[in-house]
Formats: sequence, C-alpha cells, structure tokens
Amino acid sequence: MQNHHAPNTRTYPRAAAVLLCAALAAWGLGWSAVRIATEGVGVLGVNNNVPWGWDIVLFVFWIGLGHAGTLISAILLLTGKRWRKSIARRAELMTLCAICTAAVFPLIHVGRAWMLWQMVPLPVASGVWPEAASALVWDAAAICSYLLLSVLFLHMGIRGERADQANHRGLWAYSCLLMAGILTPLVITVHSVVGSDFALALRWQSVIIPPYFVCGALLSGMAAVQLIAVAQHCKTALLLKLTQLTAGLSGAIGLFYAYELITEPEVRTTTYGGMVCLNVILPIVLLNIRRLRGNRLIITLVSIGILIGMWQERVHIIIERSLHATGGLYSPSNVDIAMLAGSIGLFCALFIGFCTKLPQEQQNPQDHLPATPPRTVRHAALVGAGTAASLLLLWLYLTQQADTAGSAGSSPAGLPFAFPLLFVAILLGAGLGVYIHYISRTSR
Repeated sequence: MQNHHAPNTRTYPRAAAVLLCAALAAWGLGWSAVRIATEGVGVLGVNNNVPWGWDIVLFVFWIGLGHAGTLISAILLLTGKRWRKSIARRAELMTLCAICTAAVFPLIHVGRAWMLWQMVPLPVASGVWPEAASALVWDAAAICSYLLLSVLFLHMGIRGERADQANHRGLWAYSCLLMAGILTPLVITVHSVVGSDFALALRWQSVIIPPYFVCGALLSGMAAVQLIAVAQHCKTALLLKLTQLTAGLSGAIGLFYAYELITEPEVRTTTYGGMVCLNVILPIVLLNIRRLRGNRLIITLVSIGILIGMWQERVHIIIERSLHATGGLYSPSNVDIAMLAGSIGLFCALFIGFCTKLPQEQQNPQDHLPATPPRTVRHAALVGAGTAASLLLLWLYLTQQADTAGSAGSSPAGLPFAFPLLFVAILLGAGLGVYIHYISRTSR
C-alpha cells in the first residue's frame, strides 16, 4: 500500500539548493552593501577613467536577461504558437526573478541607499525635480512599468485558468492577448532606453544602439529559457524549436558585431573575440548540426556559453569603451567579484524557490478567443492610456518649468524630448486598464 503521508524526498535537494543559493546571495550582496555603505563606493573598481564598473554591468546583464522572458511568452502568444504552454510560465517567472536581482544594483551603486527618498519627485521635499528628457528617468520608468505589467500578466494568466466561470473565458483570452500586445513594445522601449544611457554617458552615439541592446537581451533570455527547458525535461521537439530561435538570434547579433567591427575596428579586443565566439560562432555551428541540435548536453553548454558571452558583451560596452575613450585601466575589486557571485545566488534562490509553486500553463488563450472581441476591454485600455498620459502631461507642466529642473540650472529640454516617457506612460496606463477591467468583471 502506498503511504500518502510519506515525505517527498525530491523537496530536500531543492530546499538545500535554495538555502545554498540564498547564503551565497546574503554573503555576496550583503557583505558588498555593508562595505559600500560604511566605506563608500571607492571599494569598487571604478575610477576616474571608468565611472561605471561591474555593478552596472550586472544591472544591465540581469535586466537584459529578464526582459526576454515575458517578451518570448508574449510573442509566442501573439503568433499563436501552442507549444508555448510548456515554457511560458517559467519564462515569465525568470523575468520577475531577473528584474528583482537587477534592482539590487542601483541601490548599491548610489552608495547611501537610505537617501533614495530624495530621488522621488515629491514637491518641495527634495528641491529637485527629475529631468523628463533624461535617459536615466526613462530607464527607471520603463523598468518599473515592465516589472509591474509582467506581474499582472502572470497573475492574469493563472487567475484565468483557475476560474470556474466558463462565460469569462473569452474575456480572459482577449485580455491576455491585449496585455501581450502592450508588453511587446514596452520591452523594446525598455532596453532601447537602457542603450540610450550609454549613448549619452560613453559617447557611443549611433542608431545601432537600440536594436543592438534589444537583440542581445533576447539572445541571453533565449539561452536561459533553453536551460529551463532542459531542466524541466521538456520534449525534444520543443528544444528543437527553441534552438532554431536561438540560432536565428545569434545570426542577428553577429550582424551587429560585423557592423561594429567594420565601422569601429579599434574595438577588437580579447573580450570581443570571446563574445563573438560564444554568442555567434558556437551557437550557429552546434545548433545547426542535425546530430547535435537535439542533444541536451550540447544545448546546455551552448546556453551557458551564450550567457557568459553576453556578460562579456556588457563588460565591453560599459567598461572597455570607457577605457578606449580615456586610455585608463580597470581592475575589479573583491567587492565586485562578491556582487557577481551574490547576484547569481539571488537569482537562483528566487527561481528555484518559486518555480515549484508556479502552475504550468494548461490552456492556451488563443483557443478561447471570442468570435466578437469585447469592446469593453479596448475601452478600458484606451481610458487607462488616456488617464496615464494626462497625468504625466500635468506632471510635466507643473515640474519641468521649475527653477531646479534639469542640471546646473539649464532650462528643460521640452516636451518632444520627453516622448519616450510619455510612450511608456501610455503603455502602462493601457495595461493597468486591461487588468483592472478583467479583475472587476471576474470578481462579480
């Protein structure tokens, strides 16, 4: 007779892995935060020639990794790929864990984290209003909006499958589809403005930056999704589809590398050679050999190689370009290395800890789309977008003409330069409108 009260022995290795990763995160990030808070940012490897070091490298790396998870799920939903059910929820969870990991580094980078309240646009309290034309403001707004809508997208999917009301299936399906359509341009906007930060700070002014960053983020995310699929023991047919997408993204990033080498041949460094090999050559070669592309060990090694290569790409963009411009030197400190180890531990602890609690997607929203899409959902999205845009324009009117707006007393750049912020606000308002409408209708 089977003993239903026997403990599940599979939980012990998983719990041990979570505790080990959490201890690594507490040591790496906790010790680093204490050192920076007590001794200052001088404990990092940054210097006058390299103002941004490994802490910002880690921020950009984890942000890029996180952006791809929900984007992959959203694009597969919009294109009607039914095999997305096997990987969608875990990819969305990967997004949340990666963004939470990335959020640690701005707090560490500013040094005195307890003074962060002064960055909040409170009237009179701080005496400084953020410049709406700054790429850093766009960055913060876009990342926070993406995190919020990703959480709501995941919750909407789980809630809709658990609901018993059959008459709400059509509303659920159309709401998920509309939310996916909102998230897709938001992801592209987020990583485009991340690239704009470096265009301004590192004098790397080129139209290639936004697609370069977006393509790199997608590639790193696909590598992580492949590792998740292998760990979940997904079917070989699914792995083959994922490897095809990964090989295609590797070819696309290879075109960006080729353009960069042609236009700026001075960027050839040891790191550059490593990232070309790991991000382009090995994935394209190994994932297109018929005997190897379905091999789980090969997929695992290629995916890990891509993640290492994308890390090298971030080092190249953030640090090596500064060294090329200033002719200085950079050496990571023990604190930088500890933060790298701690960030890996934090991400793994979050993902392993929550993935077992996350139900796998059982129903495809495409299968429940109504013949006539409900107009109320679109109306809610339009109302939300209009409300968010109106509030932002009011905030711009009240704050951007203040004497303290901008830097060094300069006048604000004007509304046209705040368009990315307005675009993010419209997408955020539309997403909130869809979610609030769905919750209000299904809670009756």
